[in-house]
Amino acid sequence: MRKVTRIDGNNALQAFKPKVRVAAYCRVSTDSDEQMASLEAQKDHYESYIKTNPD
Repeated sequence: MRKVTRIDGNNALQAFKPKVRVAAYCRVSTDSDEQMASLEAQKDHYESYIKTNPD
């Protein structure tokens, strides 16, 4: 039977996670008033999602 040696990683390096830059893409397909409400809903969703995630 083979012997397995486990080498633990460096915990200091694992704890460091650089911030990630993100962008949201919102779109509508027509100029109708209903689509403008959809655009606002998309913007609100992505803004709140991004703001609630500190990473």
